Amino acid sequence: MSERVFRFILGTVLMLLLLLQQDQLILVYMGILLFEGITNLRIPILVSRVRYGAAYGAVQPADSGCSKIPFDAERALRLIVVAMLVVSFVMYREQIWFFPWFIGFMLFMAGMTNICPMVMGLRWIGFR
Repeated sequence: MSERVFRFILGTVLMLLLLLQQDQLILVYMGILLFEGITNLRIPILVSRVRYGAAYGAVQPADSGCSKIPFDAERALRLIVVAMLVVSFVMYREQIWFFPWFIGFMLFMAGMTNICPMVMGLRWIGFR
């Protein structure tokens, strides 16, 4: 499973949970993303290892030294999504009710087009 497919799934699931008003499942969703962001045990990598064998992704490309921040942009994306969902869904739910929908739609579109402005910005800043 690629990161593109996973972003598509993330956006679809978030919008579906918001539509069905499943607050507890949205908190579980945020917990899964937080776990992935902290541990870097990402579901797409784990699925690919199960599918193609344990050697998938074992060889890491040599770091050319061009990244200023030794932190993966996909990992940072997950942490940023969790932070924005905590602020908009948990803390200020009534005031900015549209923001979780925006996050879900942007993840959905990033999965559809393989263009994620947040990841592009993070890589421009210096993330891997």
